[in-house]
Amino acid sequence: MRVAVVTPYYKEPEEILRQCHESVLAQTYACDHILVSDGFPKPVVSTWKVEHFTLPKAHADAGNMGRVVGSISAFARGYDAVAFLDADNWYDKDHIRNLVDLQSRTGAAVCIARRSMHRLDGSYMFEDDKSDGRKHVDTNCIFLTRAALPLVARWAHMPRQLWPVGDSVYWSSIKTSGLPLARLERSTVHYRTTWESDYRRMGEVLPEGCKNIEVTDRPFRWFKALPAAERWRIWREFGFPLRRRSVARLVVQQALSSLSPFSVAKAKR
Repeated sequence: MRVAVVTPYYKEPEEILRQCHESVLAQTYACDHILVSDGFPKPVVSTWKVEHFTLPKAHADAGNMGRVVGSISAFARGYDAVAFLDADNWYDKDHIRNLVDLQSRTGAAVCIARRSMHRLDGSYMFEDDKSDGRKHVDTNCIFLTRAALPLVARWAHMPRQLWPVGDSVYWSSIKTSGLPLARLERSTVHYRTTWESDYRRMGEVLPEGCKNIEVTDRPFRWFKALPAAERWRIWREFGFPLRRRSVARLVVQQALSSLSPFSVAKAKR
């Protein structure tokens, strides 16, 4: 199985990006690294053993377009699977091998790993229990085979307002696709967290620039405020949110609010 690892990058420091790249080079299962610059290419990257793409402008989409470009290029050139690794994170040496073995055993179109959470300096915090394979899976933990190729483009047309919860939206898209899934019950991805809740969980001082719950609440408020037809369109395209009943309830409430009191009473009967 030919595997490519796709990393979108923006303005990360060279030493952080280098750690990411070296963790791919160190894989015990041979794979190729595709780096996609989101508007700010680093000349040093062109000297590394990578495929290097440069997007002419920053898309400000949390790396979505970079993942699309890298993935489609890989599949078009005959790769059998792609994995994803954000520029500030890194893999265990056997991450790809474990996922290839899992795919071989199960035949799954999509395989996922677990992750551990780390401070900005890279030091270990805890094993993540949020990226659980049900409501949410972090993008760094996803391994897509060629059977999942039709899902790749969904990163490109995800509504801008949903980018802050893009991982959850994309996982919803995968879950509702009907493709067979398999999960590796080991943490082989190391994730640098900037989420306030993770530091509060550890009782630690918040680093500068932490993201709070408002970042993820805002997309859901936007979604709930949409007209009913638009909510259904998003659900049909992405399966988001995963609980279909919650979408249907909002649609019914909106429809009832537009009726006269007599019509509402009749509709409820």
